[in-house]
Amino acid sequence: MRYVQILKTLKADIYFGGIFLANKIKGADGKMYKQVVPSTNRKRTLEIVFGAISLVVSLVSLASGFGLAAVADSFGGGGSYTGELMFGIILSIIAFGLIFLINKKHALVSLAIVVLGFVLLFSCGNFGIIGGFLFIITGLIALFRK
Repeated sequence: MRYVQILKTLKADIYFGGIFLANKIKGADGKMYKQVVPSTNRKRTLEIVFGAISLVVSLVSLASGFGLAAVADSFGGGGSYTGELMFGIILSIIAFGLIFLINKKHALVSLAIVVLGFVLLFSCGNFGIIGGFLFIITGLIALFRK
């Protein structure tokens, strides 16, 4: 019986992809009105999917560069090329981990993902271009989806 009353007083309206709980309240004039309160826990499935795609693509492209880095380091690179690619892999993993913290500090985490995407784009040579662009797109999607 109590659940029936709860279902009668609370309704779920779908508005632009978010779920809003509508609570019926009684106004000063005695009429019933709907008080609409947005739900605070937004699903971030799109950002997680784009982040996973970005992680896989950047890891594959950076790992494919290890053969070339080994040859370049053997001819006097001093390990700098291998270190550059390892730095890119670490940045990719950090950017993917930040995606799960988007609900805590939305704008700060989104901007951090964009910045890490730019660092990956410019610091890892040709092997970080695709992953960097994908992480920048992921960060921008997370920033503009509120």
